[in-house]
Amino acid sequence: MAEAGAIGAAVAAGAAGAFGYNRGNYMYDAEMRWERFASAREYANQQSEQYRGDIRNLAALTVKKSTLWAVTCTLCMALDVALYCAGRLGLHGPSPPAWIMGLWLTNNAASFAFMALGTILSLHAGFRANAASVHLLTRKVRVPVPTMRQLDQARTFASEFEQQSLGDIFRVPYLSNSGAPKTDDAVYDPVAEEDGSGKRGRRTSSAPPSRSHCSSWAQTEFKVDRAGTIPTSDLPENAQPEHFRLYTGCQKEFYQHEIYARICVSMGFIHFFQSLCFYGLGHINIELRAFWVAYACTFVLATLLALVLRFEIIPVTAEGSRRQYLPRCEYLGPLAVLPAAIGMSLDFRVQFDPTAIALCWVFVFVAYIMQLIYSLRILEVVLPDDKFPGLGERLGASWMPEGFNKVPSSFYHVLYFVGPPSKLQPGQHDIVREVKEGGKGAYEEVTGSASKQAGPDIDDYGTDDRHTHATTPAFAEADTVQPWKMVALINAVLPVCWVWLIFGTIVDVAIGEQALVTAPHWSRPPMTRLSLAPHELGIPLGFPWGAGAKPFIPEQMAWHEEKRHADEYSLHSVPEGRRLSEGADAKLSKAGFLEAMNALLESIPAAGEGAALKGVRHSVSWPGFFEPQLLACGADGQVAAFTPRGFGAVAPLAAGGAAASAAESFRLSGLTAFPPLVGASWG
Repeated sequence: MAEAGAIGAAVAAGAAGAFGYNRGNYMYDAEMRWERFASAREYANQQSEQYRGDIRNLAALTVKKSTLWAVTCTLCMALDVALYCAGRLGLHGPSPPAWIMGLWLTNNAASFAFMALGTILSLHAGFRANAASVHLLTRKVRVPVPTMRQLDQARTFASEFEQQSLGDIFRVPYLSNSGAPKTDDAVYDPVAEEDGSGKRGRRTSSAPPSRSHCSSWAQTEFKVDRAGTIPTSDLPENAQPEHFRLYTGCQKEFYQHEIYARICVSMGFIHFFQSLCFYGLGHINIELRAFWVAYACTFVLATLLALVLRFEIIPVTAEGSRRQYLPRCEYLGPLAVLPAAIGMSLDFRVQFDPTAIALCWVFVFVAYIMQLIYSLRILEVVLPDDKFPGLGERLGASWMPEGFNKVPSSFYHVLYFVGPPSKLQPGQHDIVREVKEGGKGAYEEVTGSASKQAGPDIDDYGTDDRHTHATTPAFAEADTVQPWKMVALINAVLPVCWVWLIFGTIVDVAIGEQALVTAPHWSRPPMTRLSLAPHELGIPLGFPWGAGAKPFIPEQMAWHEEKRHADEYSLHSVPEGRRLSEGADAKLSKAGFLEAMNALLESIPAAGEGAALKGVRHSVSWPGFFEPQLLACGADGQVAAFTPRGFGAVAPLAAGGAAASAAESFRLSGLTAFPPLVGASWG
């Protein structure tokens, strides 16, 4: 009996000790369970805030770029309109030749078109990115705040120790299973061990069970706290986080708009700079009359254009890239300014020369052909590439995710496009995913069961109802609205325009520049341009008769003498074919001119004779606000005063000028279509 009692006492003491020891472990594990649950959710919430910041940063990059591009495009459109209106050639002087206006206005129109399209694309990209950010932040990328039910389940009462299995309550330390799961680093690190090939590989989600079972409260903790809220996916451990996958799906719908908006800005500035080159040639040669300045100014702008082209367009020459049919031909754009400058110098030379005219046309066609090849090259570089060989991810550079292939590689370095990363970098972890999915690490070892069935993989991620958009593009049924097609269409129109202008220039060579358009009274063709009768009707100041059909009036004389040497060309007849010719009948007689000048001087009274003449003052009451500039005297003692537009007054002059007289107003009719009056006589 004594031995039995001793044995019973020893067993009771051992059971009491085991009970106290295991209850102490349980209470410690319960406290650690709550700390672990709270810490995991706190870390997940902080990482969710980081993920929400990622969405804001990705969208803000697009929004800020699009806003700046839209403002820039709008300002450049204003400059293009200014060249069309207030700053246009021919407004402050004679209109330039049609061929220089074709080079200038076509490039100006292209600049306006690209800037307008860039504004539309950038606004769409900015609004779409902002809308995607708001949509994701308010619906999908939320902070994983635990529910009250989860908090209640994570809490453990001390009395729950009584509900544990007897084996766990009275487990003898060191002699039976410790009940602790294996949670070392080897279980959680996917590259902790090396496979047989010597390369680091991914292990299973947990090590195989080495013990019969874990304690009941450990199993409850893993089953409840690590159960997860969504199905477990079969994505790798370093897979792209969910919020990046969601934003990538949204970004696929507007990345072309963002990228081609940037290309439109480049194209708009390139054509604007080139239009300024041709505008300077017309303005400086025609209105400012500065021969050397025209070359200096336009060469500066042409150099700027070449530098911009060099900066914007860098073709990818790696193996596997698209073939370049017109390499380096983008530099024909700034080079086309040189033949145009030489053509303007020949077109507005001082003396008429048929050889110079022929050379002028040669340089004109050279400039147009260079423009044609240049526009074809620009069309080639703006077309999208399906592959980007040699363009890997690099800090600070553009990064295009896989599948974003409707982008021209020649502009890759100036796109400033950043897509979400495709995977987690070494040392990064997605604890939000672990909290949502659960079943990771030692889950299988502790619970003794496999993880839950895998959910949708990354390929058909868009079909899950938890995501924002389906995989079908927004514009799948409207191919014409794709941004690359819109930009390419404008670029494709430009070669057609240059071919059309080349054809029109050939027609001008044959029939004359003003053969199809009637010139207004303030315009004239270049002095060296072919102008066949009757197309020169009204030249230079819009008279209703052909030049030379009637004796020249002072306006015509002054205009011709400004532009040509008065002793070289005829001013009293229209040569057959051209209005200016170097025929023998066009030479002025210097002797006849001297005789006319001598006769004019002889008709002027000498100084003594003029002083002997006595003036008579006449008092005349003229109409109010009447400012005449012409005066004509009648034989019956009356005098008529006129304004240049035909309003006048006639007044009788009394003998001796003693009595005052009142003038009677009148108006000459039929002068509306004629220039201002320059002289009057009363015969």
